[in-house]
Parts: sequence; C-alpha cells; structure tokens
Amino acid sequence: MIKYTDEHLLIGQIGTFFTLLAFAAALVAFFSYYKTTQLSDTLEEKPWKLLSRGAFIVNAISVLALFVTLYLIIYNHYFEYKYAHQHSKRSLDVQYLLSCFWEGQEGSFMLWGFWNAVIGLVLLKYAKKWEAPVMTVVSLLQVFLASFLIGIYFFDQRIGSNPFVLMRNEFPDAPIFQDPNYLSKYLTDGNGLNILLQNYWMVIHPPILFLGFSSAVVPYAFAVAGLWKKDHKGWVRPVMPWALFCAGILGLGIMMGAAWAYESLTFGGYWAWDPVENASLVPWLLLVAGIHTLLIFQSTGHSLKASYAFIALSYLLVLYSTFLTRTGVLGDTSVHSFTGEGSTLYWHLIIMMLVFLIAPLVFYFKDKKNIPVEVKEENLDSREFWMFVGSLLLFIAGLYIIILTSLPFFNKLFGTKWAIGEDVEFVYNRIMILVAIILGVLTAMTQYLKYKNTTRKYLWSKLWIPSIVAVVLSLSISYFGGIQYDKYGMGYLAAIHLALFSSVYAVIANFHYLASIVKWKMKAAGASIAHVGFGMMLVGILISSAKKELISENRTGIAVAGLKDAKGKDEDPRENVTLIYNIPTPMGKYTVTYLGDSTVEKDDRVYFKIKFLKTDTSDNSITEEFDVRPNAFLMKSGEGTQLSSNPGARHYLSNDVFVYITSWLNPDNIKDTAAFNYKTVSAGDTVFYSNGFIVVDKMLAANKNDNKDLPVVDSAWLSELSVFAKDGRKFTSTPAYFIKDGGSSVKTDTIMEQSLIFALERKGNEVKLGVKESNAVMRYITLKAYRFPWINLLWLGTIIMVFGFLLSMWNRLKAKLYVV
Repeated sequence: MIKYTDEHLLIGQIGTFFTLLAFAAALVAFFSYYKTTQLSDTLEEKPWKLLSRGAFIVNAISVLALFVTLYLIIYNHYFEYKYAHQHSKRSLDVQYLLSCFWEGQEGSFMLWGFWNAVIGLVLLKYAKKWEAPVMTVVSLLQVFLASFLIGIYFFDQRIGSNPFVLMRNEFPDAPIFQDPNYLSKYLTDGNGLNILLQNYWMVIHPPILFLGFSSAVVPYAFAVAGLWKKDHKGWVRPVMPWALFCAGILGLGIMMGAAWAYESLTFGGYWAWDPVENASLVPWLLLVAGIHTLLIFQSTGHSLKASYAFIALSYLLVLYSTFLTRTGVLGDTSVHSFTGEGSTLYWHLIIMMLVFLIAPLVFYFKDKKNIPVEVKEENLDSREFWMFVGSLLLFIAGLYIIILTSLPFFNKLFGTKWAIGEDVEFVYNRIMILVAIILGVLTAMTQYLKYKNTTRKYLWSKLWIPSIVAVVLSLSISYFGGIQYDKYGMGYLAAIHLALFSSVYAVIANFHYLASIVKWKMKAAGASIAHVGFGMMLVGILISSAKKELISENRTGIAVAGLKDAKGKDEDPRENVTLIYNIPTPMGKYTVTYLGDSTVEKDDRVYFKIKFLKTDTSDNSITEEFDVRPNAFLMKSGEGTQLSSNPGARHYLSNDVFVYITSWLNPDNIKDTAAFNYKTVSAGDTVFYSNGFIVVDKMLAANKNDNKDLPVVDSAWLSELSVFAKDGRKFTSTPAYFIKDGGSSVKTDTIMEQSLIFALERKGNEVKLGVKESNAVMRYITLKAYRFPWINLLWLGTIIMVFGFLLSMWNRLKAKLYVV
C-alpha cells in the first residue's frame, strides 16, 4: 500500500460526511413535513413538525459546512482533489476563486442548495400555517440537490458527483499515482478557471441568478400547497411577496449576465439569444405573467387556474433550463461554458423534472371541480381583461423562445434536423418586436383602467396628456435620432418605430400615473416604477440595437485572414481594422493609434492600449481624446497561440465605444524565416513585390576623399527608393551599404506597413538591392469596434424595474398582506 505525502485528507473526509448528512437530513425533513401536512390533529402534528424543523436546520448547517469546506480546498490549492485541480490555479486572483467554486456542476448545485437552505430557514419563521406543505416541497428540492453531490453507486449506477473525490481515486491507473510524492512532482498546479469566467461579473452574477432560481421554488411550493390543502384562495396572499422578490432578483441576475456578455464576449452586444440566456429568461416571463394573474384573482376572482399554471410552469422551466444547460443536449449551440458529466445527470434531472411536474398535476385533477371559477366574462374595458391579455402574451413569447431553444434537444430525441437558420437573432427579434409593441401599449394603458368596468371618457381624460407627449417624443427620437435600420426591409423598420413609440408611451404614461394618481406615494408606487423601468429597458434595447454603429470599417487596405469571433465564425476583414504599432490610423470619425501592449507576471493576458482621437474638420482641433484598454488571453493549442478577447469600452452617458482585439502580431514572438531576394539595380529601375512595386530613384556611390559628409566610413553606396502599394499609398526608403577599414556593413530600412525590409549588397562593381517580405517586421493588432448609443437606458431601466418589484414586495410585507 502506497503511503502518499503532502495530502490533506481530513478536510475531504469532513466534506464527504456533511454531504451524506445533508442528504439524510433532507430526506428526514421531507418525510416529516409530508407526515405533518397529512395529519389533521394538532397534537399529532407537533412532534412531526419539531422533527421536520430540526432535520431541515441540520440540512442547512450541513450545506453551509459543505460550502465552506469546498471553498477552503480551492483557496488553499489542494490539487489532490479533482474539483480544485479541474477548476482552479495558483495564479488566479483571490476574487476569482469564488468563480472556480461555481464553475463546475457540483459547486453550482451546492450554491443552489445553499440559497435553498437560506430560503427554507426564512420560511420556518414566516410561513405559519403554510409551513408544512410548503416546506415539504422545499425539502424535496433539497433531497434532489444533495443527491447531485453524494457520488455513491447504486446497482452500478453512480448517483451524483462528489466534489471531494481525490484525483488518485478518480484515475487510479494513472502512472503518476504510483509515486507517493505525486503532489510535489506532478500536481503542482491546477487546470485553471475558464477564461470567460475571469471577470468580476462572474463573481456576483451566478450567486444572484441562483438566488432567483432558488426563490422560484417558493411560489411553486405555495401553488402546490394550495392545491394539496384545497385552499385555493388562502395561498395567494402569502405567495405574492415571494413572487415579487423572485421576479426582481431573477430579472437582476439575468441582466447581470447580459452585462457580463457585454464586457466579456465578443459578439458585439449584451444579448444574442444564446440558449443559456433564453433558458433563464423564459421562467422569468412566466413568473411575471403569474404575478399579474394573481393580482387579477385578488381583485376580481378571475384567472386562478391561469395563476396555478403560470406559477407552476415558471419553476418547471427553471428545472428544464437546468436540464438543457447541464446535460450537453444543446451541443455547441451556446457560447457559454459549462463543465461536468452530462450523461450522469441526464436521467437524474429527468426524474427530478417528472416529480415536480406530476405533483401539481395530481393535486389539480384531484380537486379540479372545487377550484373557483368566475362564470361572468371580463369586460373588454376592464383592467383584468387587458392584464390577462398581457400575461397570455408573455406566455406565448416564452413558449416561442423555449421551443426554438430546445430544437437541438428535440433533434437528439426524435432524430430530426430542425434548425433555426444562420441569422438566429432575426428569427427571435421578428416576433419579439411585435410582442414589445403590444406589451408597451398595455403597460402604458392598463393601470389607468379600473377593475370590472371603465368608461372611455374617464380613460381618455387620464391618457390624453401622456399619449400626446409619447407621440411627440417618439417621433422626435425617430426623426432626429436617425433610426434607419433597414437591414430586414421597411416592414421591420416600421415595427422598430412602432415599438419605440410603445416603449416611450410605457415610460411616459406610468410616470404620469405616478405623478397624477399615485401622487408619489411609495406604498402604491411599486408597480408603476417597475413599469417605468421595463419601458426604459425596451427603449434602451431598441435604440442601442437599431443604432449600433460599426466604427471599425476597414479602409486601410490591410486585410488579416483567419479572424474568428466568440462563436467561432469567420470575421469579415472589412469590419476589422489593423493598427500598426505607433502609427495613427483613420477609423470612422476617429484617428486610432496602437500605443503598445503589456503583460503581468502570473497572468495569461495581454493588455493593449489604444488611443482614440476625434478632431474638428474645420480647424483640426481635438474634440475628444480617450484610451481604451481591451485585453486578451493567450491560449496555446495545436494550431499555435490563439487569442480569447475581453472587450474594452469607453463609457459615456449617451453611448459606449466598445472595442475588442481579433488578432495580434508581436514580432518578438516570431522566428523570421524569410530571405532577401537580391537584384542588380541602378537609378530608374523598377522591382516588383507581392503588394506593389519599387522604383529606384537614386543610387549613389561616395567615399571620404570626395565627400566630407563621410568622416566615419571609407566609402558608401546610398539609395533612395519609392515604394508604391496596390492600394495607392506611397512610401520611401533609404537602405545603404558601407565599407570601413576593409570591412562592410549594411544599413537596412523597413516599411512596417508593407512588411518590407530593404538592404544593399555590393558585388564587384555592381550594386544589388535586397528585398525581403516578412511578417516578423510588423507589430500590429486587428480590432473590431462598435458604438452603442443610449445603452445606459437599458442598465438604468433594469435597476428601476428591480427596485419597483422589491418596493412592491416590501409594501406587501409592511402591510402584512402576507399573513393569513
């Protein structure tokens, strides 16, 4: 038996113990809460409830211990553990060690379980009579989340993946593990963190997103509890604060992901309808639809069944999104990177989804006849009718998105070959632009409607001012803003202008509602504030997308081949400008200069400095000057060193300039294998090269006796060359050849823009011109740059919308509307 050195086994044993304890405690809590729910006698309930609470608290403590234990393994670089070796590295900054934690499957499930435990502890205190049925669902979720981490075998089938497994146990046949000193000899460092995750947004985005996912179980649990206990009205009040909290936090998490994409990916924006983005958006859409139908039910008694459906579906889609993004069924259709063993998770997640699908269906059909339904139809001029239309539209939008997102899964399931097509964004946008038009108008008008019935006179008296203001303002933006995005024809352009009007209308009308009806009373302002934020988001999306300006239009004549974007697709050389070191280059309205690059010890990135100048054409005065500092990771592969770029941006109130590097050539890293091609020349001769031709203007011979300007050498042969490139540019060069004390020396001259090196050589009485074309001459970068006008409206709108959701939640808690 080999006695290994330098291993830290105790911390892994502690982690494994708490993994099993968390699973066992969750099972006990689930069963005990189930028994408590089924019992009707208070005396019989009490011991079961005490056991349930104790078990759940043990589970929560165990999950916290797991969290701390795994982080300590990563923080201390214990590379004997597979998880630390796969996801971390000694050179990583401390803040990115948290990103290592949730990069892998096990860590992300642990983060999910951590938030679920925190939420469960809150429910223990505040759920009151709903504690037992709601916590039955929450505890069941904890059972599944813990099962993803236990990593035990059941009839040759492994259940879960233990994050505390040792490398030598996972790969026992590897030769390095025959050496007791393998840690100090071979596993001195880890594989490191995915370069896309080495961004500050990925330190804060996943915890917020997972808090949103975790909190989505609470509305679902209340809906199941309402069906289970046949209390179809009682669950609505206590669920509303949780639903609002989840909508706010999940929305914030999604938009944090958009901010990460904007700063870390190179597809030139913040949203590309990537499958992982879509999978997180759809549950939010269904949850917001459910919130609105719950409001309808509270006020009119309508839409209870719809509320059950939307709330249940929102959480089922959280589970489905987990299935899509973590089992590998999406293939290579997503730019997001997820690690883990998809095959071991496939059936595990299928079973989890089925359990959470079957439970509400069983309870629903058992008591379907007793679910209250309002027989009277809603009036067309009532608030509840148009709120339901909006909710239904959100559902349809979510359904459209999730079906298209699931095509790779459907293809694997049914053996089909359905595909969206090349222009993925347009396939989604052509429908979502219509959704935005309708939602914008509904968001503007619906709050002015009264429940059950509204007279047209009343509605017009409230809406005429915001309507006129919205028309004038949107027309001004359309006309003076120069929105002429006609890539997909005039019909799509018209839809953009209509959507712009409806979005502006949503902002103005809700702002007016706050001022004229709510009178800025915060206890009733939450919904209007959220609507203002939503409208601002739509305005920001429309303007920044329709007016997104490519400023790196290539007019230099230099085209670099083989450029790739973040999705691995070929970049158009006409949209990428090559900047030669320290040479100012015109680029749209700017003159851009590549000032240099630098590296930092123990950092795999190269940091670039690019100077932008904007001048007034009338007097050449500088009107704008700034530096942009993008960076890129250097990745070594079989094809050489590849770049993975992180964009740099210059932020203004009204726009962002967004820049990323698509190629980099540093001559210090290139071996020059090119040779000089010599030809005998004299004044007036012409020599051709691959990108143009060279004219020998002068060829002079001199010696120190005849020329007093040659005191240092004995004799010299001097030349003046004119170089004419194919693109019309002209350059000059002056190579020379010297003799002193019987020895010779050559003065070469370089034209970096053309990758040319010139030299002279003397053979007898002849002078030869040497021409060498070499990539090792030129130091350059190639970049792509965009300008996003009014992008800050999107980020500001997000903050306002989230604030509106949380304010509504707080107002309901403060008014104790959640107490039953």
